[in-house]
Amino acid sequence: MNFIAGIFSPFLSLLKKLVRLVELRKYKEALRRNPQDHYLRARYAKYCLNSYFQDAGSKMHVVEAVNQFENIEHSEVLDLEVFYLMGKFYQGNDNKRAIEVYKKGIQRYNDFVDKSIGFRHEHVETAFAIALNLLALESNHADMELEKFFKNLRRTYLKHFLDHKLDFNPEILGNAPGMRPTVN
Repeated sequence: MNFIAGIFSPFLSLLKKLVRLVELRKYKEALRRNPQDHYLRARYAKYCLNSYFQDAGSKMHVVEAVNQFENIEHSEVLDLEVFYLMGKFYQGNDNKRAIEVYKKGIQRYNDFVDKSIGFRHEHVETAFAIALNLLALESNHADMELEKFFKNLRRTYLKHFLDHKLDFNPEILGNAPGMRPTVN
């Protein structure tokens, strides 16, 4: 079995690279046809960053991702995953730049929440991951946008959790019939 895997491993690696090159060519062609499509640019940047993280540092993917990110970070596109991945790329190498990217992502989330309350639930997991990375980089210091994010989070999710009646089975709480409560 290992012999067969050893034979096919280089072939699969080459096939993977060919597929990625075809994907890159498709994105570039689509961007050539639609240079003002910021949503396409965001998808392409995410593709490049994911490829970079999977290929352990492809320089070509990083250059493309940074170029696309610079085009979309000032647009009205909301794709928090691209902010998360771009911040992750900078984190550890250029923490100052990572902080800037994460702050822009949180600010973008807050701006969209202000426009539509229903939006809060759609991207909260990615925003929360960005917020945690930002807190780690800023030594647990929360700036104004981060505080606003956590207030929104508290008003929606924590309040819902606390207001929601949770029904636990007696077995879960340790009060099953025939069980004595333990005293410490």
